[in-house]
Amino acid sequence: MSEQTVPQAPAEMIIHSAQVVSTRSVEGSAIDIERCEAFAVRGGKIVALGTNAEILALQGAETELVDAKNRTVLPGFIESHVHLTQFGTNLLEVDCRPSSTPSVSALVKAVTDEAKKTPAGEWVLGWGWDESRMDSGVAPTRWDLDAAAPDHPVFIRRTCAHMAVLNTRALELSGIDSETVVPSGGRLVRDEDGSLTGLVQESALNLVDLPQKTPAQLARGIELAQQQFFARGITTIHDMATQETDLEALTALRGTGSLLIRVRPWLWALDGNGFTGMLDTAVERGYVAGTGDDLVRIQGMKFMLDGSIGGRTAAVEEPYEGSNETGILIRTAEEALPFVASALTHGLRTAIHGIGDRAVATATEVYRQVAAALPEAAGMRNRIEHCALPSSEDLATMRSLGIIAASSVGFLRELGDSYLANLGPERMARVYPQRDFADHDIIAPPNSDCPVTDANPWPIIDAAVHRRSLSNRTLDTVQNISVQQALDGYTRQAAMASFEEGIIGSLCPGALADFIIVDTDPTAADIDLRTIRTDETFVGGVRVHSV
Repeated sequence: MSEQTVPQAPAEMIIHSAQVVSTRSVEGSAIDIERCEAFAVRGGKIVALGTNAEILALQGAETELVDAKNRTVLPGFIESHVHLTQFGTNLLEVDCRPSSTPSVSALVKAVTDEAKKTPAGEWVLGWGWDESRMDSGVAPTRWDLDAAAPDHPVFIRRTCAHMAVLNTRALELSGIDSETVVPSGGRLVRDEDGSLTGLVQESALNLVDLPQKTPAQLARGIELAQQQFFARGITTIHDMATQETDLEALTALRGTGSLLIRVRPWLWALDGNGFTGMLDTAVERGYVAGTGDDLVRIQGMKFMLDGSIGGRTAAVEEPYEGSNETGILIRTAEEALPFVASALTHGLRTAIHGIGDRAVATATEVYRQVAAALPEAAGMRNRIEHCALPSSEDLATMRSLGIIAASSVGFLRELGDSYLANLGPERMARVYPQRDFADHDIIAPPNSDCPVTDANPWPIIDAAVHRRSLSNRTLDTVQNISVQQALDGYTRQAAMASFEEGIIGSLCPGALADFIIVDTDPTAADIDLRTIRTDETFVGGVRVHSV
């Protein structure tokens, strides 16, 4: 790989003595790796690549030299599905992830400790519990939280973000009792005696009267989150539930120069899951896909159809293992169609959350009907978020309409054991089918859905390649892809998800100088991908992380 534009001035930065690795598509689903030793940066962009001798010849008196010491340099990773402010503000709340609270008693203690620091009557908020990875395998209840914080309303969101458990005080403040009418697409879970357990699912979360995050909390959360992303080698994120207040926080941070990560907002379309819809607002303001610049560029609207497989609220065709439950379909195709069509008609791309096979089929039907009336929609690279269980018919429709599978293959690592328990081995071999996506030429960038799972790309790449869970169990051997394909998904394909291939996700002349230096060549033989470390991260040629 030796390419350059003729620089009109000396390079501002030169990265040399490196194993520079970038991907490119070749025939079919095959991916080729391009390599060189060095590249030059000027004006925040790559201007030349080549040998050490070729690139060092572009050095000037003030050129910054970065000696990679023969380490591997990759394009900055692009996370195609995260929740920026939710992750950031979570970092300000009680950490109830299984790694921190492996049992209900540990969760209770964490909430108790936080309540002691919180004035009586104020909310205690937390996140991340997952009963499938807790010692007892049982979810916390309102009575557990009552014991932990009798003088505080308590709200603890599950890792999937599709449900939460509240204590009695929080239920009371939200006006939720046994007589409450549950909105369509939601559920208030009851025990065998008919009493509310405190578990609130899907659209019933709209009933919870949570305190609003302050601008200062949102800003602080974004700053914390971007540093977490940089440490993981992520330089661009797609934020999949952007609210009005999030846009305001992003604007304020960039005004002070504190926003460094590239953000691609997908605005939350319709009221639901505790969020306020922005479809009408976006249309009124004249937002279209691409509004913004290289730092913040609006993509379109996010819609919801179902829940999560871990929480058994994803809409599936056949019941979950050992039950008669088939999840919750929030909207039918007929109900979703006019809203999706409105967004596309007004130049806003769409991303439809569909995890279970029933939801994925609903999403593809919506897109099929939209394309029949609006043929240009097929060229807008619309998306199905997660896309866990597409059928062969869905795959054919996605290919024909250019639909992107925003594949949460990262779930296989942290949530894979619960997926296997909930779906069984036959369906497990079809979950997040990276091989099928590749064989159908469907763009399918892997993602973490952070904070649902950790955003570190390396364990997720390992999950795509080896299909193994956190317990080191091989979940299936059907849908494996190569390391090269997984890297391509996190870089070039992820850039395609925002029509920015050649601008981000690649190391080539004219691309933004977003790159990372890692301690191990991921394409080498017999490498444990899960252990690779990001040593340095650069955005626009500026170092934003270093170990």
